Amino acid sequence: MHKFIFFLLLSTSLIADHIVLDKGIYKVWYSSELEQPIKVSYVVINRPNIVERGSLNFYKETNIHTSDNKDYYGNEWDKGHMAPAIHFSDSAENLKATYSYVNSALQHMNLNRGAWRDLETAVRNWAKNETLFVENNILFKDDSFKLETGATIPYGFEKHIKFVESGDTKCYFFPNEATDRSWNEYEQDCLENDAFSDQKECNEHELFFIEPSNGFKTDKPKFKVKFGTKNISISPAGIEVKKIDPCRVSGHHHLIINNSYDVDDNKEAPIPFAKNILHFGGGQTEAELNLQPGKYKLQLVLGDYQHKPVNSSRIGQQNDLIVSNVIEIEIQ
Repeated sequence: MHKFIFFLLLSTSLIADHIVLDKGIYKVWYSSELEQPIKVSYVVINRPNIVERGSLNFYKETNIHTSDNKDYYGNEWDKGHMAPAIHFSDSAENLKATYSYVNSALQHMNLNRGAWRDLETAVRNWAKNETLFVENNILFKDDSFKLETGATIPYGFEKHIKFVESGDTKCYFFPNEATDRSWNEYEQDCLENDAFSDQKECNEHELFFIEPSNGFKTDKPKFKVKFGTKNISISPAGIEVKKIDPCRVSGHHHLIINNSYDVDDNKEAPIPFAKNILHFGGGQTEAELNLQPGKYKLQLVLGDYQHKPVNSSRIGQQNDLIVSNVIEIEIQ
């Protein structure tokens, strides 16, 4: 197993109290004290580029204190995507997820629109041939400048890239300042440092309903379902994502209605397409259901790129399938 690699510079940066938020397509370590992310990781595969931004704007997460538009108004700081929109424009849901303020860092406009953007383009091109794991570290010091509006400005950005199949790595450090240098001039040697390793969080994978909740009742046949995950990278059907580390698995959602399919008895078989077995092979994390009046049992199952049930990699529980708890709802 490869250890992830970070710059030695990280050991001298300010590490603030933070929360960890799994957005499905990326994972973010966010500091409400700094009003900035301090680390964002994601997997880059050769996804189709089919969705335009249109009128999409940045939005705030519920119950998380983040930066907002006032921190970026009338100054030289861009809303720098840490998990880039360009890598996740294969669906409207994925693209929207990149516009959360937890994914936005105060990045000098010249850097964001120049060398940093050009490196992201290079990453996308590399991903046409090989799966990549990317980890961005957003760096602060004790004396990092704090805007009057509340957010703290990073002094620099690290980007670590791991080529999954070959095992090659590339590391970059960008000072958060105006520059006319090319992105490849910022490459530096990668040094081992597992200070930020999240292996301690690798003990469980979770699949669950954000909504509806168990016991949900409604007199409307149409209602929204939203899916949540922990330590799971959502990836579309048909695209194999190589396993990168023991912490995370990848796959897409399947919704089983009224126990219409016994996954445990068919662990090695692809989940079939049927009326009461809904596939979300595009990587969707929410949908609208239309059910006739009655009582229903709903369960989520994680399937891989071939629609086969995904096993958990928890120690001692390697054969456990990743499924949600069954919830019961009623359409009146």
